Amino acid sequence: MRRTGILFKTLILIIILVLCFAGSLYFGAEKPTEFLIRYLRLPRSVLVLLSGALLAASGAVFQIFFRNPLAEPGLLGISAGATLGAVTAACLGGLSFFGGFISSINIFAFLGAFGSGLILSLISSSSRKISSVMLLLCGTALGTFYASISSTIMLLHNKELYGIYSWLLGSFNGRGVNELKFVIIPVILAFILMALICNPLDILNGGEESASNLGVNIRLLRFFVICSGSLAVSVAVCAGGTISFVGLIAPHIMRKFFPPKSRTLLWTSALSGAALLLAADTLARVVMKPGELPCGIIVSFIGVPFFMALVFRKKGAVRE
Repeated sequence: MRRTGILFKTLILIIILVLCFAGSLYFGAEKPTEFLIRYLRLPRSVLVLLSGALLAASGAVFQIFFRNPLAEPGLLGISAGATLGAVTAACLGGLSFFGGFISSINIFAFLGAFGSGLILSLISSSSRKISSVMLLLCGTALGTFYASISSTIMLLHNKELYGIYSWLLGSFNGRGVNELKFVIIPVILAFILMALICNPLDILNGGEESASNLGVNIRLLRFFVICSGSLAVSVAVCAGGTISFVGLIAPHIMRKFFPPKSRTLLWTSALSGAALLLAADTLARVVMKPGELPCGIIVSFIGVPFFMALVFRKKGAVRE
């Protein structure tokens, strides 16, 4: 009976995702035509779907590993680190490797996200007494620092980087087939890595000491968590810029409806995150016709009150 309930909820989630995807193809600043849908909206919608899924899945992985319900790529500063890497690569000139499937922006964004995640991991493992609040404060501070460097680079190279300003706010405007070509391999790799660490993450729920006794290499697991999460975030940043809160909202909602197993949370969060970002991107194209609002702003309008509600709810989402 329980398995039937899970399948039913999953089916509803898939239907919601399909409806959001269909809406993203139909609604926009202009009347839908076959050319517009096939060559512009379809590639963009696929890119938005993958980005939302990656952000939500990475948020779920970080929350499980750090055992912090508020851990999210944007709040932890990992998205800002990826953005710094992407901005740096854009200044140096975008190059492509492996037949055009991987760009220097992808590589630098990954390095920025990985470095951010590594610093945060070192902070969290430096002391057993560090609290969830301290971890979030450190992540926020680091994110602000990375954003300041990115802004400085943009000011020094304003002519070269003026065109990506709205993208840095979280926008898929003008994104499509070319970006899909660059991110498709990293997307597949990120999901494979996150799927492979689900079982060790479940064991880790019993505590590091218990997990070590059961044969889990905590340091190796930490490396793969940072690698997979950073790769996922860097791909999302390359696709649509800095978008926060998707990795916070989706996993929290899915925990209300599905069992807390890592694999279940990973895939349901990916589905709900994709639906959320598709809806936000569609709304961003509609509210300012014929212009377009960055979808990162739409998500922030939802994410900020959601975050505040989690912090101040009766039982408390943050524990020392």
